[in-house]
Amino acid sequence: MVVSWSGGKDSAFALYQLINNNEYKVRGLLSSTSLESARLPIHEVTRELIHSQAEALGCQLYEVQLPAAAGNEKYELEMGRQFKELKGAGINAVAYADLFLEDIKEYREGLLQRLGMSGVYPLWKKDTAVAANQFIDAGFEAVVTTVDTDKLSEEFVGRNFTKEFLSSLPGNVDPCGENGEFHTFVFNGPIFKKKVEFTTGEIFHTFAGRFAHYDLNK
Repeated sequence: MVVSWSGGKDSAFALYQLINNNEYKVRGLLSSTSLESARLPIHEVTRELIHSQAEALGCQLYEVQLPAAAGNEKYELEMGRQFKELKGAGINAVAYADLFLEDIKEYREGLLQRLGMSGVYPLWKKDTAVAANQFIDAGFEAVVTTVDTDKLSEEFVGRNFTKEFLSSLPGNVDPCGENGEFHTFVFNGPIFKKKVEFTTGEIFHTFAGRFAHYDLNK
């Protein structure tokens, strides 16, 4: 199988769970990036850093590059091409780090079924506060790269994902940001062969200022 890879904590924690489960064999990571920005959409992490993560994890990275604002039709076309390549290599399953959003899982399952693949969900229905704390306790290190300012203050951008960070979150914000409140970039942890080094830049915004991003660079 491959693991759907955003570079964030949930993807890393799902990968960690799978690596430590003898029932599964992880063959690589699967990411989609923007042709125009050369970044992972929404997370806005550069493709160079995603490749650095894969190298630090010792995993092959399968990258699907999509035009900006690609609709479902284009997304499914390009993913279909990638899945065909994966199946040719004997890979028939994709693992996702979804926690509780039923509509997203339902969409994934429908797409996978149409394209002859199956889905695995190692974190599904796991309590998000428990998952967040287990991620930290396992020794992972991550930084907050994106905040949806409609849901969380911009001041949280650039903070490390720690127990102090969790305790400072407003009560209506999910500890894993499962409703899109924030996103992270993981740069070290128990499954990393080496730490991912990066530099930091200015905060920038997308979607008419709604999303605030911490500019990380290789």
